[in-house]
Amino acid sequence: MEEKIEVLGIRMDCLGAKEAMLLAMQFMENDSVDTIEIMSMDVLMKGQEDSDWQNWTKEVKLLLPGESEILEAAEIHDRQKLKETGNRVFLKMFLKYLQKNRKRVYLLAETGEQIERAEGAIRRYNRGLRITGHALLEPDHNREEEVINEINGTETDCIISVLSSPYQEEFISRNKTLLNIKIWFGCGAMLERSYDDRQTLDKIRHFFRKTMFQRRVEKQQKEK
Repeated sequence: MEEKIEVLGIRMDCLGAKEAMLLAMQFMENDSVDTIEIMSMDVLMKGQEDSDWQNWTKEVKLLLPGESEILEAAEIHDRQKLKETGNRVFLKMFLKYLQKNRKRVYLLAETGEQIERAEGAIRRYNRGLRITGHALLEPDHNREEEVINEINGTETDCIISVLSSPYQEEFISRNKTLLNIKIWFGCGAMLERSYDDRQTLDKIRHFFRKTMFQRRVEKQQKEK
């Protein structure tokens, strides 16, 4: 039976990278659209009071913690899982799988800068990924139908989304049945952060994010 954890009201799958990868490979063989998302501390804190967003996350087929601090907050002490999560092993394995099996990938973001950062991060991980196209999709611009038609015309296997939450979860919840793809992969913060996570400034930001996250978790535990 799959192990689950709950942090700030969100239930996530607590799997090793290989277990998660086996599920992802199964998803690619399914007829329906399956969804995978990697959660960050920021997203969990942002959505803590958003009941709609919390309901949308329940529809995600494979919801994974993307930072070791999330596992620690759930009192997971498995060294292997902590190391794999901290090193983004599943993300790297999944991108490698897409490249090796020549799967077609489409990028979704809200800004041109996000697209550039996503493509830069992908090049760091794997230069051979087959990107069929990309589109900018903002919540208030009424381009969803146009973008969906464009994606369906590319015979894409997997959408890599760096859309922000809660719009990301709302979009796929509403449009999953309209997309002719195999997998929706929401990895925004984790993919973008890998673009510059070695910089000193980002390490400082991470320290403050971690401190705020720990305080938020402690507060919720006391309220319970």
